[in-house]
Amino acid sequence: PVVSAFPTPITYTLETTPPCPKEAKGGPTDAMTVVFPTTDTETKPPGQLTCVTGDPHFVIRFPKSQLDVCFNIDSQPGKILNLVSDPDLGVVVNGQLIGAKMMKNNKLSTYIGTVGLSFRKQNLKIEVNTERITVKYASQIFAMSWAETSHLIQKRLSVTVVKNRNVTITVNNDLSFVILLNRVWKKHPVNIDFLEVYVPPYNNFSPSVHGLLGQFIQEPNIQVYDIRPGSEPEKSEATMDVNGHTLTVTRGVQKYYEEEIASVTDISCWFVHNSGKGLIDGHYKDYLVPQLYSSLKLP
Repeated sequence: PVVSAFPTPITYTLETTPPCPKEAKGGPTDAMTVVFPTTDTETKPPGQLTCVTGDPHFVIRFPKSQLDVCFNIDSQPGKILNLVSDPDLGVVVNGQLIGAKMMKNNKLSTYIGTVGLSFRKQNLKIEVNTERITVKYASQIFAMSWAETSHLIQKRLSVTVVKNRNVTITVNNDLSFVILLNRVWKKHPVNIDFLEVYVPPYNNFSPSVHGLLGQFIQEPNIQVYDIRPGSEPEKSEATMDVNGHTLTVTRGVQKYYEEEIASVTDISCWFVHNSGKGLIDGHYKDYLVPQLYSSLKLP
């Protein structure tokens, strides 16, 4: 959705998208103009984009080396993973894990069920779960539902919900996050509703940004070579050099949110085993935080 705001003091607008394009009433002297387009998508420039999908799978696209790399994090329901932490900007994005209804193949799959976003300098906290989106902005609290397409616009903040699909959160026009909702059949014996988190490539983070996703905003030196047959005929293996480590990686297929077409597609990626060991900085347990809005404690 296209949202245009003039940089003048405003309160807030929370509206449900009408069935036809509509421009908010008012002239140039109004604090803002909100434009409701006929489509639910907005075109963004391509580039590096990091994301976390189900179970939870992490996918990183490296444009310089033209590589797609993925890894899993095997943890327990209730644990909270830091995805992005930028102490200079005061930005934190965390994801709390939930478990499937039961084990499958002797394994309990975990997914991100709640996402907490904190912007300290803006006095802003946003909680996204599979039921609703809650925005705490200074002394104001706004509740938004997945059941309808809606827009929340304040000074330096835009939250756009596309009904039962995704929410886009933009702060200061230079930081944006997309969270996708995955709905499953309520009576499914195993699967549950879960969230996916996407960090677009055009975000203006500081050089200190870190986290399971944030550390890849700055592309590392990475090389894949010696591609060879793997133990499974349909999955080739290769050698990866990254961050001073030499790893054996496996070719796989992972679902991925293509922002240019606003749709989830299958992509081939090089899979790093053992919860990303050697690819990520340290051990994945270093990224566990105690609370939904807790900052990452770097050594």
